[in-house]
Amino acid sequence: MKQKTNFQNIAIYCHYKPAKEKIEIDFLKKLVKFFEKQKVKKIYGDVRTVTMLQNAIPVIDDEQKYDLKIGIGGDGTLLKMMRTLQKNDGLLLGINFGTLGFLSELTPENAMDGIKKIFKGDYKLDERMLIKSFVWRKNERGEKEKIFRTYGLNEIVFGHGGLARLTNFLVKVNRRILSNYRSDGLIFATPTGSTAYSLSVGGPIISTNIKSILVTPVAPHTLSQRPILLKPDRVIHLNFEGRLDSIAMTIDGQIHFSLKPSDEVTIKRATRTAKFIRLKASHYFRTLRRKLGWGGQ
Repeated sequence: MKQKTNFQNIAIYCHYKPAKEKIEIDFLKKLVKFFEKQKVKKIYGDVRTVTMLQNAIPVIDDEQKYDLKIGIGGDGTLLKMMRTLQKNDGLLLGINFGTLGFLSELTPENAMDGIKKIFKGDYKLDERMLIKSFVWRKNERGEKEKIFRTYGLNEIVFGHGGLARLTNFLVKVNRRILSNYRSDGLIFATPTGSTAYSLSVGGPIISTNIKSILVTPVAPHTLSQRPILLKPDRVIHLNFEGRLDSIAMTIDGQIHFSLKPSDEVTIKRATRTAKFIRLKASHYFRTLRRKLGWGGQ
């Protein structure tokens, strides 16, 4: 069944790789020319894209809605693109000019053919859940105020940045105590993020069609504190021990926020989702085998 296609506003994001700049410039010119032939009304680019195209297109307004967002680079470029995701944004497409490209659908070799298919409506949707987090801090009157809000596609991590130091993380689920983790850090991951940082510290792989929030401790001090999978409709509350100076909060390895020990953090499933374009219906397990070597001999 063909998908509806009405891409009138397109935003393009590029990574910074000087070694691949010439190839990327040639590709961007072909891409913009194709969009113009398809009567796309507005084509925007991030600063890197606009620079490579010598200001031929305007700069993206991150607060605006776009029908299609294209990330040209590796997974880091797509995660950067996620930072600008608006409530009513359209579809996301990754073109892998980087190394792993776990989230990307196309490569430089098949990109133009793939985009032509997409404009004909010959594609599938891969909808990924996001997690949302709020930071609460007491003001001078002792009242809790919301001081920070963020969305994560992969994970939200708490720890001490570059310092390996044990911390007490008190985690409650719907206000009931889950555990008092004593570890170097704590990861709250989506199914998409289960193959990222959480996997590297011993967390399980979760199929992306299983909506859930994965809690994985980093270097826990006791053998009994293992990763746990929570239902996505639960609200998680996180508090810290008061003896610390500060705690680092990192979102998808890109956004950093410094917390005070007296802060409280709320984490839950976001209502908005990330809608990735796929040319084939089922691609997740194939990607695991090909790009992560999962199940190999």
